[in-house]
Amino acid sequence: MHKNIKLLLLASIFTHMGANLLAPIYAIFIEKIGGTLIDAGIAVGVYAVFKGIFYFLFDKIDETKLSKRVMMCIGYALMGVGYGLYVFAESPIHVFLIQIIVSLGETVINPSWSAIIAMSLKKGKEKSIYSHFFGYRSFAEGFAAIIGALFAMQFGFSVIFSLMAMFSFGSGALSLMVDEKVISEPQKVKVA
Repeated sequence: MHKNIKLLLLASIFTHMGANLLAPIYAIFIEKIGGTLIDAGIAVGVYAVFKGIFYFLFDKIDETKLSKRVMMCIGYALMGVGYGLYVFAESPIHVFLIQIIVSLGETVINPSWSAIIAMSLKKGKEKSIYSHFFGYRSFAEGFAAIIGALFAMQFGFSVIFSLMAMFSFGSGALSLMVDEKVISEPQKVKVA
């Protein structure tokens, strides 16, 4: 497996694991800061709608002038900042604003992440790599959901948000290790 793929799969697993520390108890957190189940639904909706808006806006950017690994690092950092801001959230409106930051982060990450993965895949190994990736990520997400609920009960939500931010910042550091030279060079075809 190509080094770039290993790094990016690990970065994705870390970030999804961090997000799933909160996922099953998200509505409880919203309620704790004075919100309702409707507010929890609105927060998820805000995230999805703004992610869609940002994708359409990013379509207008000339990606040849941007470093893919730097873009991913910025995206993971934005997500980390957003997760860290949850510590200070005191109302549903704060959560809605944080969701916009987190959605911007994910939108900055995904096009570069997908492009690097696609360029680093070996022909004929795509299914195997994605199967392993989604399998490992699912294990990590499930484990994180259980741990997140336990940690929230034992230590409170601030610990969860701090862990989420650390996982995202760690993912950003991993993305900076990607070798863009390998990506930009065309594959040489061997003639027998």
